[in-house]
Order: sequence, then C-alpha cells, then structure tokens
Amino acid sequence: MIRIATATFEDLAHIASWLSPVDRMELACTRDPDDYLALARDAAQTLIHKVALDHGGNPIFAFGAHPAGLTSATVWGYKTSEGSRAIKAVTRYLRDEMIPSLRATGVVRATCYVHRDNAGSRLWLARLGFRAKATHGEIGTPLLLYQRDEPDVPTLHTMH
Repeated sequence: MIRIATATFEDLAHIASWLSPVDRMELACTRDPDDYLALARDAAQTLIHKVALDHGGNPIFAFGAHPAGLTSATVWGYKTSEGSRAIKAVTRYLRDEMIPSLRATGVVRATCYVHRDNAGSRLWLARLGFRAKATHGEIGTPLLLYQRDEPDVPTLHTMH
C-alpha cells in the first residue's frame, strides 16, 4: 500500500539520488541531476512537499507546489524507477487534497515543465487537466510548458 506524507529532506534526497532515467533526462535540461542534495534542498523549500512511501516505508515519488504569484502555483515531481507504482495514490492525493487546498488559498492556475520525450508524464498531466501552452521552440529547450486552469475561472492569458 502506498502512503502519502509530508516529505523530509532525507526522503527528498533519497529519491533524488535514485532518479528514474526519464526524470534524470528531464532535470538535466535545467540542472545537474547528479547534485541530488541541491535538488532535495530546492524541493524541501517549496510550500508543499510530499512523498509517496511504498509498503516498506521507502520513498519512491516526491511532488509538491510553490506559489508563483497570488493565483498561480508551480508544481513539480520526481521519482525513482519504482515511483510509477505510486501514480494512482499520488493522483488521488492531488485530486482529493492538494488541488482543493491550493484552490482554498486562491490558486486557480498550476504550471510545470515537462520534457517533450516524457510521454508518460505528458499523458498523466493531460489526465489531470493540464494542457501544453508553449513548445520547446518557444522556450528554447526540449521542455514544454504545461498549464492547468480551474474550469470555473475565466482564462485571461496564458503564462509564457
């Protein structure tokens, strides 16, 4: 059984030190994926930093969010090679807990970047209501900007 908990620095560092190949590829676009302590430090400094723990209590998937203005948040996630086992539990947590909590604070837009070759994350984000808003050519990397707007809030502009 997968359990979601507030991540400790140790949880974040463990996952960062055992990144899945696709997350390693994606993170390499913006940072040194081998500097797992810096990744863990950055993740720990976000407002929301959660971890999925497997049945043995091992951290396998880290995710979270940080405000980006009054009505927006930047969301992030990274996992170990075992992290895909936590997708259902993380999705349930996002839908039932994190999105409503962010919404209660006034957040109506979430953004993140995903590698164009990360088909699994792109599909998962689409199922969560995210849409591609900028191509890699527009931002100068193989990363795509994905954005999720609350459906009952009028969209005035797209973040670029």
